[in-house]
Amino acid sequence: MRKTTVVTLVALLVSLGVVGATYAQTEEAAPLMGTVCLRSGQVLSGVIRVAEFGVVPGAGVGMLLPDRGSVVVEVDGTEHAVPAAQLASVEAIWANEGTDAEPQWKIQQLTVTTQAGETIVGRPTWLLHASEVSIEGGPTIHAFPLAGTDFSADNLIAKIVIGELAPPAEAAPVEVEAPAEPPAEEPPVTEVEAPTEAPAEAPAVVVTVPAEEVHITIPPIVVAPATEVIIGEGSFSFTVTCPKCGQKIKITVNVEAAPAD
Repeated sequence: MRKTTVVTLVALLVSLGVVGATYAQTEEAAPLMGTVCLRSGQVLSGVIRVAEFGVVPGAGVGMLLPDRGSVVVEVDGTEHAVPAAQLASVEAIWANEGTDAEPQWKIQQLTVTTQAGETIVGRPTWLLHASEVSIEGGPTIHAFPLAGTDFSADNLIAKIVIGELAPPAEAAPVEVEAPAEPPAEEPPVTEVEAPTEAPAEAPAVVVTVPAEEVHITIPPIVVAPATEVIIGEGSFSFTVTCPKCGQKIKITVNVEAAPAD
C-alpha cells in the first residue's frame, strides 16, 4: 500500500513537472489572447490561462495546457482535432438532460471555426462536461455539475474567441446636410391705385364791397370859455351788410379829442 502511494506521488510530481516545463516554454512565446463568454452573459478578456469544456485533453485551450491545448470534435464518427494555434473560435450549446433537483448539463453541439475559415460542427468526445475559465489577472470561475450546490449553469462557457479584441471602430462623422431652405415666397403684389390729384383750389375771390353811405353822428361841440374847442370823445359802431353775400360787418370808430393848432 505504501509502495503504491509512493509511485502515485512520483507520477503526480512528474506530471506537474511536465506541465510546469510546458508552461515555461509557452510563457516565452506570445501570450494566448482571447475572450471567453459565459452563459450568464459575462465576458472575460485577456490572456487565457485555462478555458476548458471538460477535464481531458482536447477539451479546451490555455497557457497552462500542453501546447496551449486543443479542441477535438466528433463528426459522424470521425474526430477532428484543432490545436489552439489554428483555432479562431469555439461555441457550445448546453442543455440540461436531468432535472432542476439533479441537473445533468451536457454539450449538445460544438461549433469550431479555424483560422483558415473552416467551420466544424459536431459533438464533444469526452463524457464529463464541465467548465473552467481563468483569465490572467482575473478570478477563476468553475462550473462542475458534480459540485452540488456550488454549481451554477450560468458559469458554463458558451463561447471562446481567440485573438485580441479589436478596438471599436470610430464611427465616421456623418455630415448632415442642412435642409434646403424653401424658396422665399414673393410678397403678394397689391395693386395700388394712383392717387388722384386733389382738385386745384379755386383762386380766392376778393369781393369788393361797395362802401355804403355811412352817416356818422358827431357829438355836439362844446365851446369852452377860452379859445379852446373841445370835441366829445367816444366810440361809434355801425354795421355794414354785403349786398352780394349778405354777410354783416361791424365797424367801430374811436374818436379822441386833440388840442387845436
